[in-house]
Amino acid sequence: MIVTGHSLTAIIAKAESAEDRYGPFASTHEALGVACEEWDELRAAIHANDLDAAHKEAIDLAAVMYRLAMHCAAGGDFAGRSTK
Repeated sequence: MIVTGHSLTAIIAKAESAEDRYGPFASTHEALGVACEEWDELRAAIHANDLDAAHKEAIDLAAVMYRLAMHCAAGGDFAGRSTK
């Protein structure tokens, strides 16, 4: 199995924690900026061959993408501010 329950739980917990701490994304552009930062951190962990750090960064990136998907699905003001 590629995705374990533990990993999904960690992604959702990370997403909820970020949502509580920072609130919703202001736009898809903000979400993209955060995702790019997390991608860079994941890439650095992989280049360093640090599997523990790569795991953490993969969870972080997945949490950002999960939040973005949820905000897009919700539509409303968020989607209206993010169309251009």
